[in-house]
Amino acid sequence: MNITILGGTGFVGRSIINCLSKTKNNITIITRNREANKKILVYPKVTLVEANIHDLEELTQCTKKTDVLINLVGILNEKGHSGRGFRKAHSDLARIILSACKANNIKRLLHMSALNADSKGPSHYLRTKGEAESYLMTYGKRFVNITIFKPSVIFGKNDSFVLRFSNLLNYVPFVFPLACYNAKFAPIFIDELSEFIVDSISNTKSFNRKFNLCGPKIYSLKNILDLIIKTKNIRTKVIPLSKSLSKIQAATMEFIPGKPFSLDNYNSCKIDSYCDSDYDFYSDLETIIPTYINSN
Repeated sequence: MNITILGGTGFVGRSIINCLSKTKNNITIITRNREANKKILVYPKVTLVEANIHDLEELTQCTKKTDVLINLVGILNEKGHSGRGFRKAHSDLARIILSACKANNIKRLLHMSALNADSKGPSHYLRTKGEAESYLMTYGKRFVNITIFKPSVIFGKNDSFVLRFSNLLNYVPFVFPLACYNAKFAPIFIDELSEFIVDSISNTKSFNRKFNLCGPKIYSLKNILDLIIKTKNIRTKVIPLSKSLSKIQAATMEFIPGKPFSLDNYNSCKIDSYCDSDYDFYSDLETIIPTYINSN
């Protein structure tokens, strides 16, 4: 099959490419910057195409020979605070993708969403992810077989979750004020999630379904930070912040380059990210974190 991936140069994308490279499929990655991502070409049967996926004409042209389209595009923060960046990356893009699928008679679409995604959710991130899901399932399954993946946070080498806190600890080594300390997550190991996604491509039982996906253990954010501190073998003291102080911290960190924590992140944390998973994952943080955290 000819498989096209949007968002293929990111954390999840690279893991999925690694899985797909062991198959006989042809893989096309559409990227904004081909030169910056050419290292991906070490994988066999991978082609990099530079295009603007938010332009329907360009996306349609790039997916003419596509049998399976995988959308992994997502952002955790945006420039500004209006929600416009989230809408462009999530709900608006879903409409463009579905139009391209219809134009090119693409019969298989895999879409990465998020646990708790809901058009009435507390954050721009969750609302726009929910809007994308709703649009795809309402208007798409008449002509394309859709599978939507709704994971809790994802961890593994080069992740943006565990390593974000690990890197922050390098700059705040003695006392770490932690917002939303009691928010709960059921993290999923990237290797297991990628295998599940790739296996779903030809699994007819996954057609036109949503999957709530969670790891085997539930952790509070403080549990996770304590585990990172233990793994790094440092003596940082974690100071849990109240709701009001958490919000103040989020508002302040909006202005730090890279937005390590934002008001939208704070709002997302109002809902715990764990579930009765629709698939069993087995690897936990205690087992995997020591294999990569000190090597980054």
